Amino acid sequence: MTEVIKVLLVEDDEDDYFLTSDYLEQCESPSFELTWVTNSLDAVEALKADSFDLCLLDYLLGAENAIDVLGVLKSNQFSLPVVILTGQSDATVDEMVMRAGAADYLQKSEIESPRFMRTIRYAMVRRDIENERLERNKVEQKNKAKDKFLAHLGHELRTPLTSILGYTELLIDDARNSPFQQELSIIHSNGKHLLSLLNDLLDMSRIMAEKLELNIQDVNLSAFLTDIHSLMRLNAKEKGLSLNVVSTTKIPEFIKTDPTRLRQVLLNLISNAVKFTDKGSITLTISLEVSSSEPADEPRLCFSVEDTGIGMPPDKLENIFQPFEQIEDVMRANHGGAGLGLAICKELVTKLGGDISVTSRHGEGSIFTFNIDPGNISSQPLVDLQLEQIQPVESSSINLCVTGRVLIVDDLREIRRLTGHLVSQSQADISYAENGVKALEAVLEADEHNQPFDLVLMDIHMPVMNGIEALHAIRRHGKKIPVIAVTAASRKGLKESLIREGFNDVIGKPIDRFALATLLSQYLPPGNHVTFTNVEAQVADMPLDKPFAPEKHLPYSAEDENKQDVTSFSPEKTDIDEKSSEKGVNNKRILVIEDDEDAAELLQLFLTHLGHTVTTTYSGADALNTAQEQRFDHILMDLTLPDYNGYDLAAELKKALPDTSLTIVSGHEADTESMKSIGIDSALLKPVSKDDLESVVG
Repeated sequence: MTEVIKVLLVEDDEDDYFLTSDYLEQCESPSFELTWVTNSLDAVEALKADSFDLCLLDYLLGAENAIDVLGVLKSNQFSLPVVILTGQSDATVDEMVMRAGAADYLQKSEIESPRFMRTIRYAMVRRDIENERLERNKVEQKNKAKDKFLAHLGHELRTPLTSILGYTELLIDDARNSPFQQELSIIHSNGKHLLSLLNDLLDMSRIMAEKLELNIQDVNLSAFLTDIHSLMRLNAKEKGLSLNVVSTTKIPEFIKTDPTRLRQVLLNLISNAVKFTDKGSITLTISLEVSSSEPADEPRLCFSVEDTGIGMPPDKLENIFQPFEQIEDVMRANHGGAGLGLAICKELVTKLGGDISVTSRHGEGSIFTFNIDPGNISSQPLVDLQLEQIQPVESSSINLCVTGRVLIVDDLREIRRLTGHLVSQSQADISYAENGVKALEAVLEADEHNQPFDLVLMDIHMPVMNGIEALHAIRRHGKKIPVIAVTAASRKGLKESLIREGFNDVIGKPIDRFALATLLSQYLPPGNHVTFTNVEAQVADMPLDKPFAPEKHLPYSAEDENKQDVTSFSPEKTDIDEKSSEKGVNNKRILVIEDDEDAAELLQLFLTHLGHTVTTTYSGADALNTAQEQRFDHILMDLTLPDYNGYDLAAELKKALPDTSLTIVSGHEADTESMKSIGIDSALLKPVSKDDLESVVG
């Protein structure tokens, strides 16, 4: 089909109009549709009545000239390209019209020459480029508006979720509410579900805006897979399912990837498999694929998650990895979700250098398969995948009568918590650290306060500083504290090797509760009689962020990333107020700046329970006045305040109180560069728990 270009000719000379019209009519491709007017007013009316691709404008129009007409067109916001027609070339005039916004200029004598058509084509190309730029700007503005909306939505949802989860945790912690533990746990669990949906939305937003970044590091594959198995087998066991992790080939000992994102993909796929499987099993299979036909091809690490669940019909598979797509049968089964999990998996797998696919038969089960780039593994030994034998859940219990202080060190938060579940059944006080550096700091600080740890459970494979390095550092400081190595590896001679490094003992992952009870009895001082129960079966019902104390319903402060203070599990201490008085020795003066009264009250309650003195303000101006009058050890502030930009306020507070620690507590993710330039110490994303606060305040 021939292209039709609609041209508006603004020309007061009839002979020049006929000359231009005759030439344009002779053109076959493209063809032209010409409209003729003689002045700027008629040109404006024509442009209002119809759309044009191009304007040919005579330089002299009686009392007007082309520069005047260009100004009129611009003031009326017409953006079509304009080519000026002049009687004779004048460099000064040519420069003036180009500066006024013309796309090009031509002498009228050139209308029948090839240059005339080239000029028109170049003007049309520039018009297309400009239109694309404008459309791109519109899309960018829409995306920015969407990002701002999602950021605002995240903040607005996180603020009430802070109150819902926070007050529920306080109620759960209070032993007087033991008759309502089941109801409170349901509220807490559903609050966490809402938070996970919100996180999915924000994750997808970051992915679509290409703002999601990877943190590539060395990952011990066997240890990583053991942790996955340990976390998810409880969920499977809850439904009477078995979870198997197998390898069909040897696998590299270490790979280079983002463990957090790979773990997110695997947990999502396994969780879905458990959700949609009522009987049978789920199998996670790992293999290393190397192309035999193309030796230069890089090896791929492949994963598949196979279940014996409800499966999916073929017509439902096409859009399964698209955002916001939900299978109707799943929706009718009321399995819930935002329809984003698989879409997020696809995007994360792509970022990890691979792709994902699914095969399924309705009523027979599904197989999700994906691969990733394992990095340069040419120097890595290939080993058999060896997971510690998973012990069946037994109905017996162990009498464990120990006390003391235990430090649990592991880079995976859920593994720290699961270990905490087990140790919490004794009377031991528990602290946590996320890597070797934090562990060393915790050990040294505990000694400075004359509250040394009695035992350290130390994971071997961790970022920043691994377990062996941390042990050597602890020993260099002259600390003789017993340290037990926790490892998923099981190669021959490993235990002897670790003991030669200086560890007192070794326990495998997943941690066997009976073996752990034996070690606790061996290294911790004796206490009152406590029954070490079959916690694994009970933990399966509970949210991962709060250990379950069977029958006792004792107050429990779960770990956080940098926690070094100790939470007591003594049966005599069953009231939160007693715990807060116990922590009074570390009393700090804290300023809370939060415009939401419910959120401010909750922060005050948490901090008071931790033994601190709290002053609350609801605006930036009040906060600055208070900071001038009083000294504070720590400031907690929201970024969204009615009278101040959060970062501007933070900068002024830092000037007023340069030695005071400052933490952002907000529904918005804090900007790292702004924090660094101002000197903000840390940031917490709402909803925050008491443990989150303890991690930054102490």
